[in-house]
Amino acid sequence: MKTSQLEDKTRRRQRKGPGRFALWLDDVRCRRTVSAWKRRTRKQARRHRTRAYLQNLPHAGVIGDTLYLTGFWVEYGLVCAGRGVAKTLQAVVNQALHLLVLVLRPFLLGIMTLAGDLSEPFRRMHSGVRHMGELSQVLEQEDSRDIRREKFRYFRRGAKLYFPVVLNALSYLLPVAAAVGLFCLVQSRLSVNYVLDVMVNGEPVGSVSSEQVFESARDDVQGRIQTAQSLLGETDTEALQMELEPTYTLAIGDGAMTELEVANAILGASGTAISEGTAVYIDGSLRFVTQDGDHLRAFLEALKRPYEDASDQNLRVGFVHDIQLIDGLYLQDSVVPYKEVLAALNEGGGTETYTAEEGDTVQTAVDASGVSWDSIAALNPDLTSLDEELPAGTEVVTGVTSPELLQVKVVRRESYTSVIPYDTIETESDEYDFGETIVTSEGADGLQEITQDVTYIDGVQTDINTVSVVTLQEPVSEYVTKGTHLKSGMTATYGSGEWMWPVPQYTYVSRWMSSYHKGADICAPYGVPIYASDSGVVVTAGYHYSYGNYVVIDHGNGWRTLYGHMSSLGCSSGQAVQRGQVIGYIGSTGNSTGNHCHFEMYQNGSLVSARNFFGGM
Repeated sequence: MKTSQLEDKTRRRQRKGPGRFALWLDDVRCRRTVSAWKRRTRKQARRHRTRAYLQNLPHAGVIGDTLYLTGFWVEYGLVCAGRGVAKTLQAVVNQALHLLVLVLRPFLLGIMTLAGDLSEPFRRMHSGVRHMGELSQVLEQEDSRDIRREKFRYFRRGAKLYFPVVLNALSYLLPVAAAVGLFCLVQSRLSVNYVLDVMVNGEPVGSVSSEQVFESARDDVQGRIQTAQSLLGETDTEALQMELEPTYTLAIGDGAMTELEVANAILGASGTAISEGTAVYIDGSLRFVTQDGDHLRAFLEALKRPYEDASDQNLRVGFVHDIQLIDGLYLQDSVVPYKEVLAALNEGGGTETYTAEEGDTVQTAVDASGVSWDSIAALNPDLTSLDEELPAGTEVVTGVTSPELLQVKVVRRESYTSVIPYDTIETESDEYDFGETIVTSEGADGLQEITQDVTYIDGVQTDINTVSVVTLQEPVSEYVTKGTHLKSGMTATYGSGEWMWPVPQYTYVSRWMSSYHKGADICAPYGVPIYASDSGVVVTAGYHYSYGNYVVIDHGNGWRTLYGHMSSLGCSSGQAVQRGQVIGYIGSTGNSTGNHCHFEMYQNGSLVSARNFFGGM
């Protein structure tokens, strides 16, 4: 029963046939097989045709042999060349190694010899000690005294025999030891701190680090003595009839004194009447000595305080004259009362005024003094306006000046940016018409930062000092091309030269030379450039009642040209000009009814019509 059912299923499947996917897959496989067969067939056909073509070529065997031999010999030549290059490189390397050995051999031999000479005494000593130790075993039958005697004789023979070896080693060691000793000596001496001991009347008063400090201190002492003498005038005081001549000696030590400390010590050891005080140095010169230094410092600081501003880091305030206050020991006879010091410092100065005349106003005082109205109003509270009339004889305060020694100087550091103009680079090209200017590359201004110290004395600017100039942006050059092409008819030859139409940017020619007109009238807009028709020398450049502003050029060989009615001149008499150079500009000066250039040409003094040369214009 089961067998019959299976057979029925088989028969039904055979009647139904393969599915669609199977049929599609079979079709693809058939197509790929056919395509591959066609490709193989075509390739075999091409090979067959190529083989047949080559076999039918005349001398095919000769060509094949030639190609084979060519390839063989090329390959053989490359192999031989490679072997030659390898041998050459090997020979170069061998020679380089040989030269290296020749160069290094003396150094190596020297090092080996040095090592042998230095180690030889130690090897001999080691060998001698070893043999002396073996004597006790060799001389067993001898007593200890004989053994010691034999060891001494052995040592003496060895020392006598090998003494030259020790000397040879010492010949190397002694120079090295001397060099090391010299280096240590120099280092130890350089580390020593040398000072100058200052002596007064044979007694030490201190020490300084250098001769320059000693000289400065001695000059300071002499200056104090001279100041005291000048302040006393002709008074004969034995205390001041002295000459302090301190001396110094070289010594080793520390704790050098400053210039001021040494000067005080010298005065203290002089035995004269001295006291503590404050010296007033003005521009490096000792002028006064006072015992009220603190009061004087407070007074000077009060003068500078109105100009100072702690929040402004760019502001420096000081006196025009360098005023320094130095505390120290000074001769009692040189001390000046504090009031006298103030009086001397305040000499000079005062107010500046303008005395009004009949009909003057405040504006007149401002103009005459150069001081601003705000400043004059602050100094003269009773004035109300610039139009206010001033009675004759009225004094207007225009400024206040400080005493010369107490003038306050304010230095303000200011920074600002400024433009760096760009350069213009001009080139010429015949691609553009004459007189035409083309900007091929635009320029750009640069930028720079300028830092300056501006000095004010008593509020008035007196000096400007440039501290630095920093370029923030480089300028970019502008490139301009000027046209040189003259249109057809604008040039004409004469002899060996060539004329140029004087107004290339003209509009038209209103009239030419005739029996009643001496030249050509070339019309163009106002201000158009007029060019020299040829090179020459300007013999006339000025004004004529008829030609107006005109120019005459002598070109040599009897030729001259005249250009009239210019709005302005572009050259001067006696100037040499080149062909195409601007000599003036179109206008209507003189006897003229419109903007144009009156152009005349002369040969040997006779008029020549420009139409003979420029007939096509």
